[in-house]
Amino acid sequence: MEQMSEVVKDADYHQIQHFISESPWSARDVMDAVATQSDQLFLHYDDVHLLIDESGHTKKGLKSVGVARQYSGQLGKVDNCQIAVYAALSADKYCSLIDTRLYLPQEWISDKKRCNSAGIPEAAIKHKTKLELALEIIAHHQQKGTRFHWVGGDGLYGHDSKFRNKLAEMNLTYMLDIHCTDGVYIEKPSISIPIKKSKKGRPAFLLQADKPSTKVCDIVKALAEENWKTYSVRDTVKGPLVIDMWVQQIYSWDTTATDSRKELLVVRRSKNEKGAYEYKYSLSNADINKHSSLQLSKAQAQRYFVERGFEDAKQEAGMSQYQVRGWLAWHHHIALTMLSMLFVLTEKIEYKNEYPLLSARDVREIIARTYAQQGNVLEIMNLRHKRRQDDINRYYRKI
Repeated sequence: MEQMSEVVKDADYHQIQHFISESPWSARDVMDAVATQSDQLFLHYDDVHLLIDESGHTKKGLKSVGVARQYSGQLGKVDNCQIAVYAALSADKYCSLIDTRLYLPQEWISDKKRCNSAGIPEAAIKHKTKLELALEIIAHHQQKGTRFHWVGGDGLYGHDSKFRNKLAEMNLTYMLDIHCTDGVYIEKPSISIPIKKSKKGRPAFLLQADKPSTKVCDIVKALAEENWKTYSVRDTVKGPLVIDMWVQQIYSWDTTATDSRKELLVVRRSKNEKGAYEYKYSLSNADINKHSSLQLSKAQAQRYFVERGFEDAKQEAGMSQYQVRGWLAWHHHIALTMLSMLFVLTEKIEYKNEYPLLSARDVREIIARTYAQQGNVLEIMNLRHKRRQDDINRYYRKI
């Protein structure tokens, strides 16, 4: 905030601080407005995706709301960070972050004093899994009327059969990644409680399938070369992204359910830089009679854009570069980041014919060169030092 106040004309550091940390404006209203305007930008696209993914923000100390030692997918390890579940609206090569829910670890929920100190509302002091937060987001936008045709997510979401079942109950079409070791049934299994065949022991009371499931990676190993179909799923800076695709109707079973469910197993393979095949596995409830293999392959490939959306938001809009700790301030910052990236998306679509390669960095540099003032360096330094001294004086007055 200090750096912003130094380069933006007529900006005041304390006013910016108040606006982010204390002002009562609604981050939820801003995010809903971003969703509505993103929806309008995608009106003319036939396939719009609501992509769910979590992202981490590395932080030091213990006071930043929700911070804990937890796994961060971006870092690929456990570290001190905040984790939030995000939703992005995406069509073609465009993407807009539209919603988030901050994940609160159990150690926070168990410490009411810590929650109150961070300004967490009483209604939010409740432990919810990332999957529960994702369902909240999806249900919110379904009720709000945000237009999307697919729900996408990584293996955290696709691996959970209850999560997929819930989306199906909501009449939503999903394309969710799964783990290579997840088991499915090639033929429909019969689900029942086994009949007791011996007088010894207690009777069985748990449902069982009459045949074993098969790991999806093992199914793929048995495929012949002619089973694969080749498609171009999107353009990249190195040319079209060409992949091999195999789609097969299979059955999945949640061990608490009384019957199996019919789904599509969608498998993609592509060669890495060393020439070896890499595989991606997904499950979908799409109607194979209404969706072509090319549509399914593009739907599976769409999740790339939420990752690119995080990259742009963090590098160009300072998504993780904040020095606020409280609940209100965190949500304000993330809402403003989404608003900034909506502006970037608007410019990309507005000028897609004149500047088809317009990037978030291009837009940011145009704004910076247009609105940033080039003040006297010594004046800025003296002002900066005065603020630092004022902070020191306030500290010593307290002790």
